[in-house]
Amino acid sequence: MGTKSFRLFLLVIFLSYVHVDECSFPGNVNRQRIVLRSLFTHSHYPSVHFALEQVNSQLLSQINRELYLNGTESMITCDVGTGIKTFFDMLHQSSSLNVLFTDTCQHVLSYISETATYFHLPIISFTDNDLSLLAKDRYPYFYHVVPSDHAHNLVRKELLQYFNWTRFGLIYQHGSRYTLVANDFSNLTVMDVRQFEVNLTRGLAYRHGPEWHDDNARYIQSLLRDFKERDVRIIIANFNQTIAINMFCHAAREHVYGSRYQWIILGYPSSSAWWYESSDCSQQELIRAINGTLQTRVPRLSVDDAQNRSNDVLEYLKNFSNIEQGYFDGYAYDTIWSLGYLYYSQSVNNLSSTELFREHFQDIDFIGATGRVRYANGERIGEILVEQFVACRQMSDGTCSIPCYEEENDCNITVVKVFLAKNSDSKDDPPTLYKLNPILWHGNGPPRDRTNQTIEFQHVYLSVFISISICSGIGLFISCAFLTFNIQFRSHRYIRMSSPLLNNLILCGCMLAYASVILMGINSSLFARKSYTKMIMNIVCPIRVWILCISFTLAFGSMFSKTWRVHSIFTNINITKKGIHDSRLLALVGILLLTDLTFLISWQVFDPIHQQLIYNLPIRSKSNPDIDIIPYREACRSKNMSLWFVILIIYKGLLMFYGSFLAWKTRHVTISGLNDSRYIGLSVYIVFICCTLGSLVAFIPSEQIQFSYFLRAFFIGTCTTATVCLVFVPKIVEVYRDPHSRKRQPRVTSRFHDRAKRSAVVTKQQLNAALADNHDLKLVLAMQEQTIARLCEELNNPQIRKDTLSDSETVELDRLIISDREDEDTEEDDDHEHSSIESIQNYPLTKSKHVARAVSLCLLNKVQMKQLYWPETVGVGRYSIPSQNDQYHVSSSSSSARRIFFRQTYQTSSDTDKDNSRLLETAPNATKSTYDGLITLDEHRLNDMIETDLVSSTNS
Repeated sequence: MGTKSFRLFLLVIFLSYVHVDECSFPGNVNRQRIVLRSLFTHSHYPSVHFALEQVNSQLLSQINRELYLNGTESMITCDVGTGIKTFFDMLHQSSSLNVLFTDTCQHVLSYISETATYFHLPIISFTDNDLSLLAKDRYPYFYHVVPSDHAHNLVRKELLQYFNWTRFGLIYQHGSRYTLVANDFSNLTVMDVRQFEVNLTRGLAYRHGPEWHDDNARYIQSLLRDFKERDVRIIIANFNQTIAINMFCHAAREHVYGSRYQWIILGYPSSSAWWYESSDCSQQELIRAINGTLQTRVPRLSVDDAQNRSNDVLEYLKNFSNIEQGYFDGYAYDTIWSLGYLYYSQSVNNLSSTELFREHFQDIDFIGATGRVRYANGERIGEILVEQFVACRQMSDGTCSIPCYEEENDCNITVVKVFLAKNSDSKDDPPTLYKLNPILWHGNGPPRDRTNQTIEFQHVYLSVFISISICSGIGLFISCAFLTFNIQFRSHRYIRMSSPLLNNLILCGCMLAYASVILMGINSSLFARKSYTKMIMNIVCPIRVWILCISFTLAFGSMFSKTWRVHSIFTNINITKKGIHDSRLLALVGILLLTDLTFLISWQVFDPIHQQLIYNLPIRSKSNPDIDIIPYREACRSKNMSLWFVILIIYKGLLMFYGSFLAWKTRHVTISGLNDSRYIGLSVYIVFICCTLGSLVAFIPSEQIQFSYFLRAFFIGTCTTATVCLVFVPKIVEVYRDPHSRKRQPRVTSRFHDRAKRSAVVTKQQLNAALADNHDLKLVLAMQEQTIARLCEELNNPQIRKDTLSDSETVELDRLIISDREDEDTEEDDDHEHSSIESIQNYPLTKSKHVARAVSLCLLNKVQMKQLYWPETVGVGRYSIPSQNDQYHVSSSSSSARRIFFRQTYQTSSDTDKDNSRLLETAPNATKSTYDGLITLDEHRLNDMIETDLVSSTNS
């Protein structure tokens, strides 16, 4: 049934009861009577008659008027049907009804007030404070004597401001009264959204009855857990006493109480201890949860002793202040006095009751039993008490003054008045809180409205940055010193043989790597003016990536090119005939550098790197559990950062892996002509290991900024310093030993290890070449065996050695004895050779150690011949014995003597190898060429290849 239909229905019922009744009222016929009709549903109020006597005798007697109360014979139940019927009976009995004076409950009063609108009958309530009845468009003739729930919300807002609570949550019971209170409070705080934050609002659908007990419990538990998860500390609640008991019971079990939480509830107009009612929790659990809770409640009587009360009010307080029944008795007393002052003002203007209430009700202002009585828009502007539930020990005299704590079990609850909220002279001003008693907190003070969040900028500490910068600066200084050394001694033979231009590139890359370590530690905290911080960091961020990428290319690319040259020499000997000049290596480094620049420019153009602030999850402070630290840090990122990094890592990783592979393949090769090849390979190993381990830094948590920065700096500094020292320290030592480059270049050597037999497919051409080499080797071995046999015979028979020793043999013996002195110059060797011949002829024949040494050298040559092996790649040989058609230049002046010695050895040899004898007779030139190639294999051929083909670029 709609509102209009209901109004029409009430009007029809009323017209059926109306008839003319002009009876007169008993009483003093000399006074004008103002009929008040009471409709009580709760209890009788003895103060009403006491107030009528005071008003009629002292106030209205002056204007020859009196208030007459015509009440119901008995109390009615709080039922809509009964209330409406009683109201129509009152209208039927008297046509001169001026005011309805009632304490009817809210849901009955709403229907009566809406019906009274049709009869222009003012209704005044001294018990109801429902916000719904303040809607003047629907209830234009309804007036509150008790402060409404809106006044409670104003006081709650003042409490939040008083304790600096700006964040709170709302819990309300479903129903018009409690829902409207929650909405009104939200509207009050939304008006100042910068100051207040309604973090969480939850409605509570509570159903009465034992069958709903489990559902209600689960719902309340879920609600409280939501408040805990959202970290809501200040909880403003609106619900009845039944729900309050269950709510605090579950709050005790969910630990939503204590020093971290503050409950503010809507107080109940009752003096009973509602917390002693039965619940699922023990009495002590409820007391622990309720302890410290604040409530706002209308006072039963005014607690402001500073007010100037009249004698009538003092007399009332003397007679009725100890009445336990009737919490609103004082408000009923003030209602009668309000009507008395209202009708007293009619003596000036003879107005009807409706016009009188509309124009003069808000002008009422006096000190009553419940404090200062004023009205605005039909609403009482009165006092509000702020009380606290305090757990204390019950004393023998009935007092409860010693507070209890949560772990104690003999506590009781007492209600302590802590604030009195009063309005100033201006009705529009918010209420002011006057402190009555101190508040007892669980902790050192009021709880925080939230876990305070402190924003903390995480960056590299200044001490760490300075320490690593100093280390990087030392590395830069050392690199600059090595660069100066390399440029100063670039004409030195030892430096020139190591490609000084590539060494300069290695040093430039290392210096950029040291600089990148310093750039990694730069952050916003180093700049005093924060306005330019973002612009500076947007410049520093891409520079970090560019310098680190280019430094890797210059340093590792140069080492890679050198390793590739060594690998090329020892895997394909034919390449060395054309030569691998430094220009080819520089071109290789240039290609790598051009690839880097293309990649970096594309990255910066299409997806520029810029500063970005990254906020991490809050971290609970160890010193204060109510403080959360929100760390944030700077990061240099772009939109597709992961994609660009994957491309860069794949490109650099493949280059590094291939360089490490080449270094491993040439790990047993030492080329004195390229005197730093071994150290370059070792540097490549170190770079590969450091980069591999450095990639693990990505798995370090982002919060570990100091540790992450230290590891990055450590790995970059380690591989860079190791590279610089391995490449240039041996050069400094060599230059220190031979500053004028007078020593001859050492002999080129190579070290090989035995390898497992491998199956290979051999072509016919390769087989013929192998057979030819085998034939040559057998010839050489035959000559070596003859020499060994003769020398052994001389060792066993000194007489034969004395008789058979000739000049040529002396020359050969001298060659074998002094063959290890190859580090002297050519001219010194020739002079020494002639002097050695003379000295050996004069040696006593009894000294056989020279002959023994010669035998050992012959055996060594034989062993070295056996260590030669075929290359891994089919058809390509690392070393090959030159054929009979190859001609080699013999630079030694003693070659003729050596040839004479071998000819004599051939003529005196045995007939065990007739094929070799026939070959030597028919082809003496081939024999000489074969042996000359053998003795000059290490000293001439490889030296010519390396020094002529590879180093010629540096000379040019």
